[in-house]
Amino acid sequence: MNPSIVREFADLARRKPSRHFSIVRPRWNSDIRWIGPRSPEGYRLFESAFRRLGIARHVEPMLELDHEPRMYSGFLVTRRRCGAPDFHVDWRDTGQQAFTLMTPVSGNESGFGLLYRDGSGTIREYDYEAGEAIFFTDDFLHSTKPGSSDEPVVLLCFTFGTDRMKYWDRIRATSGSQSALMCRPDGRFEKISRWQSWRRQLGWLAFRAGFRRSA
Repeated sequence: MNPSIVREFADLARRKPSRHFSIVRPRWNSDIRWIGPRSPEGYRLFESAFRRLGIARHVEPMLELDHEPRMYSGFLVTRRRCGAPDFHVDWRDTGQQAFTLMTPVSGNESGFGLLYRDGSGTIREYDYEAGEAIFFTDDFLHSTKPGSSDEPVVLLCFTFGTDRMKYWDRIRATSGSQSALMCRPDGRFEKISRWQSWRRQLGWLAFRAGFRRSA
C-alpha cells in the first residue's frame, strides 16, 4: 500500500464531514465511527484511491467477473477507545465474491489492532502497520482489539468484489451499514436508509450474542 495515497484521508478524519459524507456510530463497546460517502462525489474520492492503490489486482483471480472488480464503498474507521471486543463477520454466503480491506491512516495504530478467530477456533491478533493492508472475505470473525489512544486511530477501509448482480442480494444483506451510499456490482448507486443500517447492525449484534454463547 502506498502510504502517501492513504494519508490523503487524514484531513477527512479530522474535520467535520461535508454534505457528501455520513457518520455512522454502531452500538458497540467503543466510540467507533464510520465516515463514508453520502453522494457520488464522496464515493469517487474513495474510488480514486482504490484505483491508484491497485487493490483490485489482489483479488481479481478469485472473483467471478464480467469486466472488473467493483468497489462497493470506501469509508474511514476512527476510534479512541474500545472497552470490550465486538466480534462479527462482514460477509456471509457470498461465495467469496466480496471483500473488506483495512489499512492504517493515522500512524498511531500500534497496540490497537485486530482480533480474529483462526481456522482452529483460536483468537489471534493482527497489528496494523503503515504501508500494509489486511483483506478478508466470508466468515472472517473479527473485532477491534480493546485499548485506548489519546488521539483517534484512523483506518481506511474498502468493500469490493464481483461485478455480477446475481450476488448483490447476499452482498447487500451483510454490508451497507458503514455509509449512506453503496455502489452495486452493475455500477449503479443505492442509498442505504437509516432503517436498513439499523437492521444490519441488529444482525451483527445478534451474531455477536450467538458467538458469546458458543464461545
